[in-house]
Amino acid sequence: MQEAIDTCVEQELPFVFYRLPGSNEIHFIGETYPGTIVESESPGFIFSPFQPDEDANTWFIRKDNHFAGKLEDFAGLHFDIRNISGEDMANTKITREEFCRQVEKAVKAIKNGTFDKVILSRVEKVSVDDKNPLAIFMSLCKRYNSAFVALVVIPGETVWLTASPELLVSLEGDTVKTVALAGTKPASDNIAWGEKEKAEQQMVVDYVHKVLVNNCTDVQMSGPVDAIAGNIAHLKTEFTATLSTGMVYLLEDLHPTPAVCGLPKNKALEFITETELHKRKYYTGYLGPCNMNGKTEWYVNLRCGELFPDRANLYIGGGITADSVPEKEWNETIMKAQTLLSVMAPTLKVV
Repeated sequence: MQEAIDTCVEQELPFVFYRLPGSNEIHFIGETYPGTIVESESPGFIFSPFQPDEDANTWFIRKDNHFAGKLEDFAGLHFDIRNISGEDMANTKITREEFCRQVEKAVKAIKNGTFDKVILSRVEKVSVDDKNPLAIFMSLCKRYNSAFVALVVIPGETVWLTASPELLVSLEGDTVKTVALAGTKPASDNIAWGEKEKAEQQMVVDYVHKVLVNNCTDVQMSGPVDAIAGNIAHLKTEFTATLSTGMVYLLEDLHPTPAVCGLPKNKALEFITETELHKRKYYTGYLGPCNMNGKTEWYVNLRCGELFPDRANLYIGGGITADSVPEKEWNETIMKAQTLLSVMAPTLKVV
């Protein structure tokens, strides 16, 4: 497997390591030759940005090479990030005061009727204790068993690490599964959900249900229930349905959901573009295996960061509604940052 990694690095071919939630099996997928032609049923891995542009394209990593094994089978593997990481596009780190001003601006727009909800994000730049991306990936696998964990390498473009708690959509045969995940609290034995979190999650529930009704039959849902992701808890409603249109049409309607963009989608997206001082790139996009053993599983790119030789850019955000309090929203981003910080830089805390 080390030889396959070395070949990808030397020939600047994309590769990925990933672990599905609740699984003990690690997968490696890597290409053996450059190419862009992909059949709709080709097995591989999708890596797509929040909004495609000149700085972030959708990538499909073909399953030319595939290895699967236990965590210990991947011990000792490595690659040199110095010559393959991309350009740092997140040049602006905003202060607590600036982020709170952005939240105040969003709350004012909501109360004026511009939109109902918007997600605002920021970038936290940190140094990294361990310089081997694979070691960080394996530590995340050990710590967050219920998360989808991935290390995506596009030489010369990006090295991206993800530990996502949120399924975007899965397809097996014609059976679709998805979730509505929103609302954030510190994980505890007795979580008291407030009206702000309940309303935020209900917006996502209503949106996902409408999308499924437009593209599927036999739509069923259950929840909400508490979903624990490391030090954080969310409200989660699960959906199953039978696909009647096609995966492309479903995805066009579904992404980006109100959990990562807002409602109405176009108004929220316009506000994000005007307000955020960084480019999201792959943050709040989606990624995951395609047509692997007859199943496709795509996850929302959350709890994630872009790796560079001496540092990482962590992308963190939260849902803003009419009841949002700026200081609490800032604190929520700090809490979410700990998912990666606890592994990448355990001696460092974001303040």
